[in-house]
Amino acid sequence: MHLDINFIKALHGDAILVKVSDENCSVNILVDGGPSRAFKARQPGFPGDAELSAVLDDIRAKKQVIDLLIMTHVDDDHIGGIISAFEHPDYLPALAKSVIFNSGQLIHTEFNLPPYPSNNIRGNFKNSKKTSIKQGVTLESFIDGRGIWIKKLFRQGDNHSLGKIKFFFLSPNDENLKTLSGKWEKEKKSPNTGKYSTDYSKSYNELIKKTEFEGDRSIHNGSSISFYAEIGEKKIMMLGDAFSATVEEGLEKLGYNEHNPIQVDLVKISHHGSQKNTSCALLRTIRSKKFIITTNGSQHGLPNKLTLARIHKIHPNATIYFNYPEMINKIYSSNEILALGSKIQGIVGDIAIE
Repeated sequence: MHLDINFIKALHGDAILVKVSDENCSVNILVDGGPSRAFKARQPGFPGDAELSAVLDDIRAKKQVIDLLIMTHVDDDHIGGIISAFEHPDYLPALAKSVIFNSGQLIHTEFNLPPYPSNNIRGNFKNSKKTSIKQGVTLESFIDGRGIWIKKLFRQGDNHSLGKIKFFFLSPNDENLKTLSGKWEKEKKSPNTGKYSTDYSKSYNELIKKTEFEGDRSIHNGSSISFYAEIGEKKIMMLGDAFSATVEEGLEKLGYNEHNPIQVDLVKISHHGSQKNTSCALLRTIRSKKFIITTNGSQHGLPNKLTLARIHKIHPNATIYFNYPEMINKIYSSNEILALGSKIQGIVGDIAIE
Protein backbone atom coordinates (compact mmCIF):
# COMPACT_ATOMS: atom_id res chain seq x y z
CA MET A 1 0.00 0.00 0.00
CA HIS A 2 1.45 3.36 -1.08
CA LEU A 3 0.84 6.51 0.95
CA ASP A 4 1.64 9.95 -0.46
CA ILE A 5 0.58 13.27 1.05
CA ASN A 6 0.34 16.58 -0.76
CA PHE A 7 0.46 19.55 1.60
CA ILE A 8 -1.09 21.87 -0.93
CA LYS A 9 0.16 25.44 -1.03
CA ALA A 10 -2.90 27.18 0.43
CA LEU A 11 -1.34 30.49 1.50
CA HIS A 12 -1.86 30.87 5.27
CA GLY A 13 -4.36 27.99 5.39
CA ASP A 14 -4.61 24.21 5.31
CA ALA A 15 -5.41 22.01 2.31
CA ILE A 16 -4.07 18.47 2.44
CA LEU A 17 -4.57 15.59 0.01
CA VAL A 18 -3.84 12.11 1.34
CA LYS A 19 -3.42 9.59 -1.49
CA VAL A 20 -3.56 5.86 -0.77
CA SER A 21 -3.08 3.33 -3.54
CA ASP A 22 -2.33 -0.31 -4.22
CA GLU A 23 -2.57 -2.56 -7.26
CA ASN A 24 -6.36 -2.58 -7.02
CA CYS A 25 -7.51 0.96 -6.31
CA SER A 26 -6.73 4.54 -5.32
CA VAL A 27 -8.29 6.49 -2.46
CA ASN A 28 -8.14 10.27 -2.09
CA ILE A 29 -8.82 12.03 1.22
CA LEU A 30 -8.98 15.83 1.24
CA VAL A 31 -8.54 17.59 4.57
CA ASP A 32 -9.67 21.24 4.34
CA GLY A 33 -9.31 23.58 1.38
CA GLY A 34 -7.53 26.72 2.50
CA PRO A 35 -9.01 30.20 1.87
CA SER A 36 -10.99 30.85 -1.31
CA ARG A 37 -7.87 31.86 -3.27
CA ALA A 38 -6.52 28.35 -2.74
CA PHE A 39 -9.10 27.06 -5.18
CA LYS A 40 -8.86 29.59 -7.98
CA ALA A 41 -6.23 32.21 -8.69
CA ARG A 42 -7.76 35.67 -8.95
CA GLN A 43 -5.92 36.09 -12.23
CA PRO A 44 -3.44 33.92 -14.12
CA GLY A 45 -0.02 34.01 -12.55
CA PHE A 46 -1.07 36.17 -9.61
CA PRO A 47 1.72 35.67 -7.06
CA GLY A 48 0.69 33.95 -3.85
CA ASP A 49 -2.42 32.22 -5.15
CA ALA A 50 -2.48 28.53 -4.46
CA GLU A 51 -2.96 25.11 -5.93
CA LEU A 52 -6.20 23.40 -4.85
CA SER A 53 -7.85 23.77 -8.26
CA ALA A 54 -4.79 22.24 -9.98
CA VAL A 55 -4.85 19.29 -7.57
CA LEU A 56 -8.55 18.72 -8.25
CA ASP A 57 -7.90 19.03 -12.00
CA ASP A 58 -5.36 16.22 -11.69
CA ILE A 59 -7.87 14.01 -9.86
CA ARG A 60 -10.45 14.66 -12.57
CA ALA A 61 -7.93 13.88 -15.33
CA LYS A 62 -7.18 10.53 -13.68
CA LYS A 63 -10.94 9.83 -13.45
CA GLN A 64 -10.64 9.55 -9.69
CA VAL A 65 -12.76 11.09 -6.93
CA ILE A 66 -12.43 12.61 -3.47
CA ASP A 67 -13.48 9.57 -1.51
CA LEU A 68 -13.64 11.53 1.74
CA LEU A 69 -13.56 15.25 2.50
CA ILE A 70 -12.82 16.12 6.11
CA MET A 71 -13.77 19.69 7.00
CA THR A 72 -11.99 20.36 10.28
CA HIS A 73 -13.71 23.63 11.25
CA VAL A 74 -15.22 26.80 9.92
CA ASP A 75 -12.36 29.29 9.89
CA ASP A 76 -12.03 30.84 6.44
CA ASP A 77 -8.43 29.65 5.93
CA HIS A 78 -9.73 26.08 6.05
CA ILE A 79 -13.23 26.28 4.56
CA GLY A 80 -13.05 29.12 2.02
CA GLY A 81 -11.47 27.02 -0.74
CA ILE A 82 -14.00 24.24 -0.12
CA ILE A 83 -16.91 26.64 -0.58
CA SER A 84 -15.34 27.97 -3.79
CA ALA A 85 -14.77 24.45 -5.12
CA PHE A 86 -18.41 23.55 -4.41
CA GLU A 87 -19.54 26.55 -6.44
CA HIS A 88 -18.19 24.93 -9.60
CA PRO A 89 -20.21 21.89 -10.75
CA ASP A 90 -17.20 20.12 -12.27
CA TYR A 91 -15.23 20.19 -9.04
CA LEU A 92 -16.40 19.14 -5.58
CA PRO A 93 -20.06 18.63 -6.56
CA ALA A 94 -18.84 16.00 -9.02
CA LEU A 95 -15.81 14.73 -7.11
CA ALA A 96 -16.75 14.57 -3.41
CA LYS A 97 -18.34 11.26 -2.48
CA SER A 98 -18.55 11.66 1.31
CA VAL A 99 -18.05 14.55 3.72
CA ILE A 100 -17.30 14.80 7.43
CA PHE A 101 -18.36 18.21 8.71
CA ASN A 102 -19.41 19.18 12.24
CA SER A 103 -21.98 21.74 11.19
CA GLY A 104 -24.12 24.03 13.29
CA GLN A 105 -27.17 21.93 12.52
CA LEU A 106 -25.55 18.82 13.97
CA ILE A 107 -24.33 20.66 17.07
CA HIS A 108 -27.75 22.18 17.71
CA THR A 109 -29.49 18.83 17.29
CA GLU A 110 -27.04 16.89 19.46
CA PHE A 111 -27.03 19.33 22.36
CA ASN A 112 -30.54 20.76 21.91
CA LEU A 113 -29.16 24.25 21.35
CA PRO A 114 -31.01 27.04 19.54
CA PRO A 115 -29.81 27.65 15.97
CA TYR A 116 -28.21 30.90 14.89
CA PRO A 117 -28.72 30.88 11.11
CA SER A 118 -27.66 34.50 10.72
CA ASN A 119 -24.12 33.48 11.64
CA ASN A 120 -23.80 30.67 9.10
CA ILE A 121 -21.05 30.91 6.53
CA ARG A 122 -22.69 31.41 3.15
CA GLY A 123 -21.59 31.05 -0.44
CA ASN A 124 -23.48 32.01 -3.57
CA PHE A 125 -22.67 28.69 -5.35
CA LYS A 126 -23.10 30.29 -8.76
CA ASN A 127 -19.60 30.10 -10.22
CA SER A 128 -18.66 33.48 -8.80
CA LYS A 129 -15.03 34.26 -8.15
CA LYS A 130 -15.68 34.99 -4.49
CA THR A 131 -17.87 33.62 -1.76
CA SER A 132 -20.29 35.89 0.03
CA ILE A 133 -21.37 35.73 3.63
CA LYS A 134 -24.65 37.44 2.68
CA GLN A 135 -25.81 35.46 -0.37
CA GLY A 136 -26.99 32.02 -1.29
CA VAL A 137 -27.23 28.93 0.89
CA THR A 138 -24.95 27.54 3.54
CA LEU A 139 -22.32 24.93 2.84
CA GLU A 140 -24.23 22.75 5.28
CA SER A 141 -27.41 22.94 3.21
CA PHE A 142 -25.49 22.40 0.01
CA ILE A 143 -23.81 19.15 1.04
CA ASP A 144 -26.97 17.94 2.76
CA GLY A 145 -28.89 18.26 -0.49
CA ARG A 146 -26.22 16.32 -2.35
CA GLY A 147 -26.58 13.29 -0.10
CA ILE A 148 -22.83 13.09 0.51
CA TRP A 149 -22.77 14.27 4.10
CA ILE A 150 -22.03 11.68 6.79
CA LYS A 151 -24.59 13.30 9.04
CA LYS A 152 -23.16 12.82 12.52
CA LEU A 153 -20.90 14.71 14.86
CA PHE A 154 -17.33 13.45 14.85
CA ARG A 155 -15.67 14.14 18.17
CA GLN A 156 -13.11 12.92 20.61
CA GLY A 157 -13.25 9.14 21.01
CA ASP A 158 -15.09 8.46 17.74
CA ASN A 159 -13.65 6.44 14.88
CA HIS A 160 -14.48 5.95 11.24
CA SER A 161 -13.43 3.48 8.56
CA LEU A 162 -12.93 4.01 4.85
CA GLY A 163 -12.09 0.61 3.44
CA LYS A 164 -8.89 -0.45 5.20
CA ILE A 165 -8.21 3.08 6.48
CA LYS A 166 -9.18 3.78 10.09
CA PHE A 167 -9.59 7.24 11.61
CA PHE A 168 -9.39 7.94 15.34
CA PHE A 169 -10.69 11.36 16.35
CA LEU A 170 -8.86 13.27 19.09
CA SER A 171 -10.90 16.47 19.07
CA PRO A 172 -13.17 18.33 19.50
CA ASN A 173 -14.73 17.30 22.78
CA ASP A 174 -18.28 18.09 23.85
CA GLU A 175 -17.25 21.21 25.72
CA ASN A 176 -15.52 22.61 22.60
CA LEU A 177 -18.62 21.98 20.49
CA LYS A 178 -21.06 23.46 23.00
CA THR A 179 -18.90 26.57 23.22
CA LEU A 180 -19.04 26.99 19.46
CA SER A 181 -22.86 26.92 19.59
CA GLY A 182 -23.28 27.57 15.90
CA LYS A 183 -21.23 30.76 15.90
CA TRP A 184 -20.05 30.30 12.31
CA GLU A 185 -18.68 33.71 11.57
CA LYS A 186 -16.52 34.07 8.48
CA GLU A 187 -13.00 35.04 9.47
CA LYS A 188 -12.61 38.78 9.07
CA LYS A 189 -9.26 40.21 8.14
CA SER A 190 -7.85 42.54 10.71
CA PRO A 191 -7.08 46.06 9.49
CA ASN A 192 -3.59 45.28 10.76
CA THR A 193 -3.18 42.17 8.61
CA GLY A 194 0.47 41.86 7.71
CA LYS A 195 1.54 44.06 10.66
CA TYR A 196 2.72 41.50 13.15
CA SER A 197 5.83 40.68 15.08
CA THR A 198 7.71 37.41 14.88
CA ASP A 199 10.16 35.66 17.18
CA TYR A 200 12.53 34.76 14.33
CA SER A 201 15.41 36.91 15.56
CA LYS A 202 15.74 34.72 18.67
CA SER A 203 17.62 31.46 18.89
CA TYR A 204 16.19 28.15 20.01
CA ASN A 205 18.09 28.49 23.29
CA GLU A 206 16.59 31.92 23.98
CA LEU A 207 13.08 30.80 23.11
CA ILE A 208 13.04 27.52 24.97
CA LYS A 209 13.68 29.35 28.25
CA LYS A 210 9.97 30.19 28.14
CA THR A 211 8.69 27.19 30.07
CA GLU A 212 5.08 28.21 30.71
CA PHE A 213 2.48 27.28 28.12
CA GLU A 214 -0.43 29.58 27.28
CA GLY A 215 -3.08 27.65 25.37
CA ASP A 216 -5.22 28.86 22.48
CA ARG A 217 -8.64 30.24 23.44
CA SER A 218 -10.19 30.70 19.99
CA ILE A 219 -13.70 29.25 19.93
CA HIS A 220 -13.37 28.21 16.29
CA ASN A 221 -10.01 26.52 16.81
CA GLY A 222 -11.40 24.73 19.83
CA SER A 223 -14.03 23.14 17.60
CA SER A 224 -11.43 21.84 15.13
CA ILE A 225 -11.41 18.17 14.23
CA SER A 226 -8.08 16.44 14.75
CA PHE A 227 -7.33 12.77 14.21
CA TYR A 228 -4.80 10.13 13.50
CA ALA A 229 -5.29 7.57 10.76
CA GLU A 230 -4.03 4.03 10.45
CA ILE A 231 -3.28 3.22 6.81
CA GLY A 232 -1.94 -0.30 6.65
CA GLU A 233 1.07 -0.30 8.94
CA LYS A 234 1.45 3.47 8.72
CA LYS A 235 0.04 6.15 11.01
CA ILE A 236 -0.39 9.85 10.28
CA MET A 237 -1.68 12.59 12.58
CA MET A 238 -3.57 15.65 11.35
CA LEU A 239 -4.15 18.22 14.08
CA GLY A 240 -6.10 20.92 12.23
CA ASP A 241 -6.17 23.98 14.50
CA ALA A 242 -7.03 21.93 17.60
CA PHE A 243 -6.23 22.83 21.19
CA SER A 244 -3.15 21.09 22.53
CA ALA A 245 -4.92 20.13 25.78
CA THR A 246 -7.84 18.57 23.91
CA VAL A 247 -5.53 16.48 21.73
CA GLU A 248 -3.63 15.36 24.83
CA GLU A 249 -6.94 14.40 26.42
CA GLY A 250 -7.97 12.45 23.32
CA LEU A 251 -4.70 10.55 23.25
CA GLU A 252 -4.93 9.82 26.98
CA LYS A 253 -8.36 8.25 26.47
CA LEU A 254 -6.77 5.94 23.89
CA GLY A 255 -4.07 4.92 26.36
CA TYR A 256 -1.29 7.22 25.14
CA ASN A 257 0.70 9.52 27.41
CA GLU A 258 4.27 10.67 28.06
CA HIS A 259 5.14 7.22 29.41
CA ASN A 260 3.42 5.39 26.54
CA PRO A 261 3.67 7.72 23.52
CA ILE A 262 1.94 7.08 20.23
CA GLN A 263 4.25 6.22 17.33
CA VAL A 264 3.29 7.99 14.10
CA ASP A 265 5.02 8.46 10.76
CA LEU A 266 4.04 12.10 10.34
CA VAL A 267 2.38 14.92 12.29
CA LYS A 268 0.71 17.97 10.76
CA ILE A 269 1.25 20.52 13.52
CA SER A 270 -1.80 22.40 14.79
CA HIS A 271 -2.69 25.95 13.75
CA HIS A 272 0.21 26.58 11.38
CA GLY A 273 2.79 26.26 14.13
CA SER A 274 1.26 28.61 16.69
CA GLN A 275 3.00 28.44 20.06
CA LYS A 276 -0.46 28.29 21.69
CA ASN A 277 -1.40 24.97 20.06
CA THR A 278 1.64 22.75 20.60
CA SER A 279 2.83 22.16 24.15
CA CYS A 280 5.88 20.20 25.24
CA ALA A 281 3.49 17.86 27.08
CA LEU A 282 1.75 17.02 23.79
CA LEU A 283 5.06 16.53 22.00
CA ARG A 284 6.20 14.11 24.68
CA THR A 285 3.04 12.06 24.03
CA ILE A 286 3.99 11.65 20.35
CA ARG A 287 6.93 9.93 18.71
CA SER A 288 7.60 10.90 15.11
CA LYS A 289 10.46 11.79 12.78
CA LYS A 290 8.39 14.09 10.57
CA PHE A 291 6.54 17.27 11.60
CA ILE A 292 4.80 19.51 9.04
CA ILE A 293 4.19 23.28 9.14
CA THR A 294 1.57 24.57 6.68
CA THR A 295 1.58 28.33 6.00
CA ASN A 296 3.19 30.94 3.78
CA GLY A 297 3.73 33.13 6.83
CA SER A 298 1.42 35.92 5.67
CA GLN A 299 -0.86 35.91 8.71
CA HIS A 300 -0.36 36.43 12.44
CA GLY A 301 3.42 35.88 12.46
CA LEU A 302 3.03 32.12 12.12
CA PRO A 303 4.71 29.77 12.58
CA ASN A 304 6.13 30.75 15.92
CA LYS A 305 9.77 29.75 16.14
CA LEU A 306 9.10 28.76 19.75
CA THR A 307 6.98 25.86 18.45
CA LEU A 308 9.84 24.70 16.25
CA ALA A 309 12.22 24.96 19.21
CA ARG A 310 9.87 22.81 21.28
CA ILE A 311 9.71 20.18 18.55
CA HIS A 312 13.49 19.93 18.27
CA LYS A 313 13.91 19.97 22.06
CA ILE A 314 11.62 16.94 22.51
CA HIS A 315 12.55 15.30 19.18
CA PRO A 316 16.15 16.35 18.48
CA ASN A 317 16.51 14.08 15.45
CA ALA A 318 13.18 14.90 13.83
CA THR A 319 12.78 16.83 10.59
CA ILE A 320 10.44 19.81 10.40
CA TYR A 321 9.01 20.27 6.89
CA PHE A 322 7.57 23.48 5.46
CA ASN A 323 5.10 23.43 2.58
CA TYR A 324 6.45 26.88 1.67
CA PRO A 325 10.23 26.22 1.56
CA GLU A 326 11.03 29.94 1.53
CA MET A 327 9.88 30.08 5.16
CA ILE A 328 13.16 28.46 6.22
CA ASN A 329 15.21 31.51 5.23
CA LYS A 330 12.69 33.82 6.93
CA ILE A 331 12.77 31.94 10.22
CA TYR A 332 16.38 30.83 10.56
CA SER A 333 19.73 32.55 10.27
CA SER A 334 22.30 31.14 7.85
CA ASN A 335 24.23 29.70 10.78
CA GLU A 336 21.12 28.02 12.14
CA ILE A 337 20.32 26.55 8.74
CA LEU A 338 23.83 25.17 8.53
CA ALA A 339 23.68 23.72 12.05
CA LEU A 340 20.23 22.15 11.65
CA GLY A 341 21.01 20.73 8.21
CA SER A 342 18.45 18.13 7.11
CA LYS A 343 16.35 18.73 10.24
CA ILE A 344 14.59 21.60 8.42
CA GLN A 345 13.39 20.97 4.86
CA GLY A 346 11.04 22.44 2.33
CA ILE A 347 8.42 20.21 0.74
CA VAL A 348 8.69 19.86 -3.02
CA GLY A 349 5.83 17.73 -4.35
CA ASP A 350 4.35 14.91 -2.31
CA ILE A 351 5.74 13.40 0.85
CA ALA A 352 5.89 9.63 0.50
CA ILE A 353 5.46 7.65 3.70
CA GLU A 354 7.54 4.52 3.32
